[in-house]
Amino acid sequence: MNKNMFSDGSLSAYAELPVPAAYLSWTRGAAALEAIKAIDPGAYFGGWRAFVLGQDDQLLPKLPLPVVDRVSQDGKHKYQVFATNVLNFLPLQHRTRFELRSHTTDPETGREYDKVVAISHKRQPNSAPYRQVFGLVFAPDKDEYAPGVIKIYKWSAYITFERAGQAWNKIAVPEGMALIRRYGNIGLKDGSPEFEKYKQGYSTPIQPIGLTSPRFFKITEELVNLWECSKAWKECERWNAEGEIMDEAEKSAKIAFLEKVDALGLTNVEIEQLLAENNNNYVAALASLKGEDELSVDDINAALAEDDKL
Repeated sequence: MNKNMFSDGSLSAYAELPVPAAYLSWTRGAAALEAIKAIDPGAYFGGWRAFVLGQDDQLLPKLPLPVVDRVSQDGKHKYQVFATNVLNFLPLQHRTRFELRSHTTDPETGREYDKVVAISHKRQPNSAPYRQVFGLVFAPDKDEYAPGVIKIYKWSAYITFERAGQAWNKIAVPEGMALIRRYGNIGLKDGSPEFEKYKQGYSTPIQPIGLTSPRFFKITEELVNLWECSKAWKECERWNAEGEIMDEAEKSAKIAFLEKVDALGLTNVEIEQLLAENNNNYVAALASLKGEDELSVDDINAALAEDDKL
């Protein structure tokens, strides 16, 4: 007898970290921001940031880093972030996957975002990396720390983060100690931001800072316990699952789309062209076949709803 015969179809939950942690992402520098270089070097040289407030103005986990005021690109919104151009970080666990992302527009808000539509543990055509590293974020000059997660999701950052990690791996670490790595960028010798050309644009490389003066931290019982308790997060079955990702509305749209093109007698080439014209979105492709009068706005909005954030 199949043990899944009586399943309700629910998915397993994502494994959580054992402690609340701030999420840090890497952003490139901006030479035009030289005026705020002293108070926000992460904006000028490039660096790490984590938001102070989340949705509904809820306070997010605190970090031992400076808090700076920033303004959105359109100049309409002010917000605060923990920010630095050099991060002192002791890694505990990491996980990496490759994602196929589809550029999507939220029909409710008009906000554009990249939606994950497929996952693999090996690099696939048109895929992008996503690495998460859980560890402790240290203050630059003392042993004050807080849990954090580094997020690397662009090829330019992924490649330079790998290079920096390989450099740190060559450091000899004393027995009973752990290495606090410094990831970041301090600019060029003339004090200007550093950029590397990647494909059609420019990015700020993540560099290993202070290789000649490594910093160590004693391995404590707390550190070992955090490592043990975060293994479930690293090995999370749902996060590491491979294959196509679709919500139920999209699955229904795909089935309806395939039934429609079969009824119309479209060739494989015509089907591929139709999907390409609609960014491989089955809801949009189905709408183009059926007409607006046959597919309601509610149907489209439901099918295009954003998945759970990974």
